[in-house]
Amino acid sequence: MGATGRLNREGQGGTSAPDRAIVAAFFSTWRREAIYSLASSTSPVADFVDVGTDSVTKSLPKKLKSDAIVEAVLELRFEPDSSSVPEIIFGRFADVEVWRGFKQARLPTADIPAPIRRADAGLRYQPSIELVSPEGSVSIRIGPQVIAYSRRSNYPGWGVFSDELQTVAKHLYRVIPNVHVSRIGLRYVNALRSDIHGINNFFDMDITVCVAGEDLKSSLNLNFKSTVSASLESMSRIASADFAQGSIPEKTTVIVDIDVYTKSSFSAQNVDDVIECIEDAHDKEKEQFFKVLGKEATDRLRED
Repeated sequence: MGATGRLNREGQGGTSAPDRAIVAAFFSTWRREAIYSLASSTSPVADFVDVGTDSVTKSLPKKLKSDAIVEAVLELRFEPDSSSVPEIIFGRFADVEVWRGFKQARLPTADIPAPIRRADAGLRYQPSIELVSPEGSVSIRIGPQVIAYSRRSNYPGWGVFSDELQTVAKHLYRVIPNVHVSRIGLRYVNALRSDIHGINNFFDMDITVCVAGEDLKSSLNLNFKSTVSASLESMSRIASADFAQGSIPEKTTVIVDIDVYTKSSFSAQNVDDVIECIEDAHDKEKEQFFKVLGKEATDRLRED
């Protein structure tokens, strides 16, 4: 998603010694926006992988009896406007009424010179400042070409979250009226547990990983990419809890991380296009999640 990821070090050649020091400091202190990350997989390569079926998506539940969402993130990337000054953009975002009480902090990339940021694809869309709600559940990260809105724990449901994301999109167009949004990503991180979800391993979901005729059910890290519509793709990362690093709920057994994002050809013409795309991305994310969860587990856990 889009919303987070590790950075590479390409594009640093030719910088001065002070600039290299700034970049080095950035990489030494930078952390993922997500509250967890997946360690590098050392599992064997599967000969055959079967993930989900279409039948489960015909009647998707509105919610589960016990929510598994630990983080939801929207990321909007936009192309630079030569007439816009980043500091002014930051100030206008911080002036949103519902965000005025948020704590403000500079991020490591704020000290990287603008020419280096623009030249390095890994830095171009990284945020420079962060606004965090007093209780820490909402984070807004803003950069010269990106804004990311994150909800961590206590997910309020799509009705509330959708309204919050519309506020983000509408304010972006108020701050930069002619903004060109080039990429939209919506990412959900789910922590499935043995106690409240009854998920003990991959076999309790609609996933089969087979190597040399033997089904694997533990210590797995599975990543796959899907085309979910004419304009959207998804990256699904599913891993057993031993691959997760960071803060996850106790008794978590499987992490399901689904990032739905626009294809490279995407271009929004106005705020309505952005909002429509966010709604579509949410629908596709739900489809991917419940296909992975499987019909049996979905029927058992659904609330509606």
